[in-house]
Amino acid sequence: MRRFFPGPMMGLLALGALPATAMAATPPAWLVHADATAKATTSAEPEGEDEDLVIIDDEEMEGGQPDDGGDDVIVDDEGGDDGGLDLGLDDGSGSAAAAAGGDEVAQDANSEEEQIKAEMGLITVVQRQRMLKKKRFELQPQFGITVNDPYVRHYTLGAQFDYWLTNRMALGLVGTGFIGAKTPRYDNIRRQEGLLLTANQVLWQANLNFTYNFIYGKIAIFNRALLHWEAGASIGGGVMQTRVIPRYESLHEPFSNFTGGGVVGFHARTYLPRINWLAFDFGVRYWLFADRLEPGQRGPDTDVGGVDLPELDPADAAKEAATLGLAHNVTFFLGASFFFPTSFEYTTPR
Repeated sequence: MRRFFPGPMMGLLALGALPATAMAATPPAWLVHADATAKATTSAEPEGEDEDLVIIDDEEMEGGQPDDGGDDVIVDDEGGDDGGLDLGLDDGSGSAAAAAGGDEVAQDANSEEEQIKAEMGLITVVQRQRMLKKKRFELQPQFGITVNDPYVRHYTLGAQFDYWLTNRMALGLVGTGFIGAKTPRYDNIRRQEGLLLTANQVLWQANLNFTYNFIYGKIAIFNRALLHWEAGASIGGGVMQTRVIPRYESLHEPFSNFTGGGVVGFHARTYLPRINWLAFDFGVRYWLFADRLEPGQRGPDTDVGGVDLPELDPADAAKEAATLGLAHNVTFFLGASFFFPTSFEYTTPR
């Protein structure tokens, strides 16, 4: 509903209704709106009119929105807008921030997961020991070759059986069989120089030993995988059997000797990834022992005034007259270790 008031009367009514303090302050918006409307009406009317008419809308007086066909913005109690116009208002729920934060958390989670996957393929400096051997049995078949005797070459087949007291110390038993034969150098010296060599071959060895691994390390392979390895030493003693190679093999029978000695070894091994029961070994073993050599007077002596003792032709007589000598034997070997039980568990002190 619209009412029409003359301009002067409307102004007097407004001034009477306001207190003195309000009059000194900035005029209200509806009054400014009324004055502007009055001026616009006065300028639009002909000059013959004496009074200005102001059209006042009750809805505007009560704070409602003008019905002028403009954009209507309706703000609900929950802070949303039906008109699709973003006023930048936030009612404290933080829905927009939560949505943005959720995306960031998802991105962070994805990046963290990707980072973990990437780090799993890298090599870390501090790692647990690859193989735990404490209270486990080890069986190690071995293949080797002797390198110290230029006249007799031995190929070895053996096995080592250890019980690990700790991850570094073990007690074990080693048994090795030897397949020996004369080298071409032995026959060449005999034919070219006319010399008869005194030589023995080893038949087998067996010893008890104590092993201690004092080095443990890792080798990076193309910065993608780690090769765990360790090295140690062993010391022990045992028995062996040797056999004499007669200088005149067509005339004399060989004889055998049982003797004992000490052994020192150095070894290294490497462990395969993800296999808890297998390792590969290589090392060297040095034997020092006393051996009996064929008597020098055994056999025909072709020199003028030479001495030939036919009584030494039998093997037993030659063995009794044999001379003692200090011999040594150096063997390089390769082996593969199998551990029982085949699995282990890591434990940490409390």
